[in-house]
Amino acid sequence: MNRPLSICACTQTPNAAVASLASRWKSLPDQVSLQFTMRNELALIRPVAFFLSRKAATLGLCNRRLEKGAAIAIQEALFNALYHGNLELSTDELRRERHSLLIGNQSTRVLQRQRMLPFMERLIHISAHLTSKEARFTIRDEGPGFDYVVCTPLVIDDGEPSRPRGKGLQRMFSLMNEVRFNAVGNQVTLILRRSAQGRLSPRTAA
Repeated sequence: MNRPLSICACTQTPNAAVASLASRWKSLPDQVSLQFTMRNELALIRPVAFFLSRKAATLGLCNRRLEKGAAIAIQEALFNALYHGNLELSTDELRRERHSLLIGNQSTRVLQRQRMLPFMERLIHISAHLTSKEARFTIRDEGPGFDYVVCTPLVIDDGEPSRPRGKGLQRMFSLMNEVRFNAVGNQVTLILRRSAQGRLSPRTAA
């Protein structure tokens, strides 16, 4: 297997960096897959998310509405990997920097972490595996992880899951068919199945 491609917006535009992924898809008769890494660059998140969701739509896994939802879910997973995972910023810290982040500026706190060891050397690892039936997008950061059991839905007596904590997690669970975390909590797998209706799914540990 080829070494995962590394994309970076520091030496080229975000769209050009993402475009470099197009030729790296590994195609078999009934499936396609891709692995790559990216730095903690906010500018890459949106184009990467839309690139991956577009591929799912191209394979007929989702319509335009669900394609947009898939992109949002992937973005949220990437945001979590960047801010909470690799940079180890708390929800309260991000809330205080909310205005700067909303207008596309880097906050002072984010910039500090991006220039400090060990945070500055951490990468986000992304893999996508798509078949005619489903797409799996796995996103792993190099941070310490988190207690996903506390933050994600639990199935209660009537079979309905409770709501996850945090808007990012809520979007992932509501827009994907299934969301899985590894035991450490630094890796999430988003699963989109053909004809997905975007229902909440119970949490699943990988």
